Amino acid sequence: MLKGALQGKDLPHLLFYGPPGTGKTSTALAFCRQLFPSSIFRDRVLDLNASDERGISVVRQKIQAFSKTTLGSSNKEDVLRLKIIILDEVDAMTREAQAAMRRVIEDFSKTTRFILICNYVSRLIPPVVSRCAKFRFKSLPAEVQVQRLRTICDAEGTPMSEDELKQVMEYSEGDLRRAVCTLQSLAPILKNGDESARNCYLRGSSDALLISDLCKTLPSADVPQIISMTKSITKSCTGVAFIRCCFHQMLDDNLINDENISVMGKLVAVCEKRILDGCDLENNLLDFLLTLRETIH
Repeated sequence: MLKGALQGKDLPHLLFYGPPGTGKTSTALAFCRQLFPSSIFRDRVLDLNASDERGISVVRQKIQAFSKTTLGSSNKEDVLRLKIIILDEVDAMTREAQAAMRRVIEDFSKTTRFILICNYVSRLIPPVVSRCAKFRFKSLPAEVQVQRLRTICDAEGTPMSEDELKQVMEYSEGDLRRAVCTLQSLAPILKNGDESARNCYLRGSSDALLISDLCKTLPSADVPQIISMTKSITKSCTGVAFIRCCFHQMLDDNLINDENISVMGKLVAVCEKRILDGCDLENNLLDFLLTLRETIH
């Protein structure tokens, strides 16, 4: 569909949304570079990170000012007579700024197109969403991630086995950017050839063993033990996804009463939402584990 827009003269406003590390920003930049030659790229494309510049003043000053500028001439007749504004992480903008941006989208639609990029489309106001063609980016397939990581390892001269690459991929949870950063952290260890350090790092990047131990000890644990476990997990777990992975493992092991599955599923969502909004990980994990213990067979 995007390739069709490159060939045609009519381009809608675009909204790219989905989990991080799935290529939303890269797609937007590649799309713009296909539209405009490098000689006029800076004049036609404005790239802003809305999470850093999120106030209404940015909309009024930078975005509106760029929208008002006249289109420069191009040597190529087939170049699209439009300007493009890329707003990354637009879901971090205040509602007032989004409302002001909606007005800008309406007023300058003849000369300017917006590419909005976000992780959570539900945080955008409906008038902005309704003015865009929506594209949902899913997590990259496992084989694509492993293939890309293999290409990077070969280019850097740091060989890794298929199982090790899969461990990195599982740790990154579909986020290719995170997987590449993990490889970068691993690079000194890989070049030293220290097998014990290598295995220690890879095992430490995975929650699988931690979750397995938790499933075994939680049913018989008392409150002080659960508090101690929570502190230990908070120091070593890889993030908010630990709660969700723990819940899934409990379901796979058939440890939760059928009538309590929906209750625990809601608690998982609530705890994850709290943590993503900035609440304390340890307190929410403790709430989750204490409630989970009551629902185990």
